[in-house]
Amino acid sequence: KYTCPGCARRSCGLECVRRHKTTHACDGKRNRAAFVDIREFGDADVVRDYRFLEEVGAEGERAKRWRPTFGDEDVGGDANRKGGRGGGGRRRGRGNGAMSQAQRAMDALKAKCAERGVEVRFMANGMARRRSNTTTHHRKRDELSWRLEWVFHINSERIVRIDEKVEESSALRDAYAAHVKEMTLAVENKASMAPFKLAERDGDVRFDVVMEKFDTPANAKVWIPIDLRDTIASALRGKTVLEFPTFHVVPRTSAEKDGEVVASKQ
Repeated sequence: KYTCPGCARRSCGLECVRRHKTTHACDGKRNRAAFVDIREFGDADVVRDYRFLEEVGAEGERAKRWRPTFGDEDVGGDANRKGGRGGGGRRRGRGNGAMSQAQRAMDALKAKCAERGVEVRFMANGMARRRSNTTTHHRKRDELSWRLEWVFHINSERIVRIDEKVEESSALRDAYAAHVKEMTLAVENKASMAPFKLAERDGDVRFDVVMEKFDTPANAKVWIPIDLRDTIASALRGKTVLEFPTFHVVPRTSAEKDGEVVASKQ
């Protein structure tokens, strides 16, 4: 049998490997930053750590020279264009010029989110969550398209699902239902997805969708309930997000545990 370097699950063949990657959102790569007990630390681990640190340093240098690209219709679409007649051509400069363009684009996007009552907090350039943020603002339609992250808590596991771009006028229910349908088809144990099925009546719902409230103690997290019947714009109004929204989907039996509090809807 094959043991996955990423999650250590055992697989019997190629199809089994592909299925486990879909079901458990595993990329099959070893976690290079995982803790290794000093008693198990050997020469090979030293070499791997040294190479890892070299790559981190190289990535930092690339981040300094990073130049963002945006669609012509999105916020920041002209961030890389020269001023002047026709607006044609592109700046060849690197370093501070490219970074200031990225900052202007982020400031513009942040302002559009603020108009809708959403506080967006951006991470430093080069961070994985910063690079993966696909949220944009369409200037002609004056509409945001959000990147959405869904975290399903199933049998003590976290299954992460992503929507690259969803228009703010869309109902959260539609995006949620699509993920549940795909996950139900992918898993062998169909019963594990039963608590996450949508219901016609509120009393029949067996799960909760919540967002983490920012600026609360780590040992006393507060979760804000989300109504899937709302549009994305309505659901996010009055909320704070780190780059893009993350919705946690939990069975009703585990919505409040370990001192974690579900706040009233804002």
